[in-house]
Amino acid sequence: MSLRKNIATAKEILIFSLPIIAGQIGQMLFGVGDIMVAGRYSSLAVASIGVAATIFSPFLMIGVGILLCTGPLASQLKGEGKKDPTLLFNAYYVSFFLSLILSTILFFADLYIGYFKLTPEIVPHVITFLQITSISLFPAFVFQATKDYLQAQGHTYAPNAIILFYNVVNVFLNIFFMFGYGSFGGFGIKGAAIATLLCRFLMAITVFIYMKSVTEFKAQQNMESIRKILKLGTPIAFALLCEVLIFSVVTVLVGGMSLVAGAAQSLVINITSLTFMVPLALGGAISVLVGEQFGKKSLEGIIRYSLGSITLVLVLQVIFATIYLLIPNQVMGLATLDEPVILYGSALLFWVGIFQIPDGVQVVLSGVMRGLNETKIPMILGLISYWVIGLPIGAYLAYKNGMEARGLWIGLAIGLTCMCVFLIAFYRNRIRKLRLTIQN
Repeated sequence: MSLRKNIATAKEILIFSLPIIAGQIGQMLFGVGDIMVAGRYSSLAVASIGVAATIFSPFLMIGVGILLCTGPLASQLKGEGKKDPTLLFNAYYVSFFLSLILSTILFFADLYIGYFKLTPEIVPHVITFLQITSISLFPAFVFQATKDYLQAQGHTYAPNAIILFYNVVNVFLNIFFMFGYGSFGGFGIKGAAIATLLCRFLMAITVFIYMKSVTEFKAQQNMESIRKILKLGTPIAFALLCEVLIFSVVTVLVGGMSLVAGAAQSLVINITSLTFMVPLALGGAISVLVGEQFGKKSLEGIIRYSLGSITLVLVLQVIFATIYLLIPNQVMGLATLDEPVILYGSALLFWVGIFQIPDGVQVVLSGVMRGLNETKIPMILGLISYWVIGLPIGAYLAYKNGMEARGLWIGLAIGLTCMCVFLIAFYRNRIRKLRLTIQN
């Protein structure tokens, strides 16, 4: 493919992805809004909500991961010139039973919360927060499935605008239910959980009403669709967990090193999570675009969008890498004025900058694989890259070589680079097989 055509495709993908990127950042900002309001209430509220959100996150990630295949499945049908108005309903069906299981586990958090060895003061608040927000898993899953389904139909602006709108609503609901208004005294920390629950239900209802106005929807059970969602989505969920949990483990390990290390780690994770939303959104967008080409059986289209997305993510990740490598002190200075924390965090940001390119490429290629219905192999590759290669090397460098947090981040960089190399090889092999299939 010519350079001019590749750049034109990258531009097309960027335009398609911009509202998705905005929505992805918006998803992350919900947590920021919660903590900002909680910070004005009490330090106990900040600690309780922060810990509860950390425990809640993997449960949310499981459902969201499974439902990420809704978009590619819908776009493949679109590419084949077919329609299945029951697909989204069956995604809801899966969402209901998933949320039933996961919500039950969260609701009985008091049975296992002791294993987390939390500060006694926050335990009752964490339990209450988890019990209330456990009910919000179902509307959260419904919103995710509907959003991905709409994006596959080309409706990218409305569902992501809903996310940004409810970011504002979420802040006001938090203020109202935590602090109260007038004669209403508020519920304190419990109010933050109520605000989250209400916000997720309102988002699900709003996006459902919009979906009904622009697409055909049929409430009919289809076991074939359910099997497809579970077959393709389950490996996606485990692959996401592999990557998310590796960063959680590193954060826990660094937290046991020193106060400065723990503070720097927390800030670096928050900073890098924000920029990570960009390739993550691109991965979601490209899964839909490649899925449509896969449905059309257009190898040229699959390659064009794959290479275009890699070109785009390379440009964006080079920008992020340059910032992290050249001005790490200034980046850390935006989050803290503590000089020792700035210096420690800057050393970590060097390695964040090093893995920006392989991380961006592997996220986008994971999206390409979802579009090609390939989810099992990427899951296995993630398990090997992060847990078999990256974490052991990082732990060795941190504890045996005395490199502390820097050693763990070097391990992460190695793991992400391995994942990138593995996925490139897997992509090339998949394209070769597709070419042979089409020729035959």
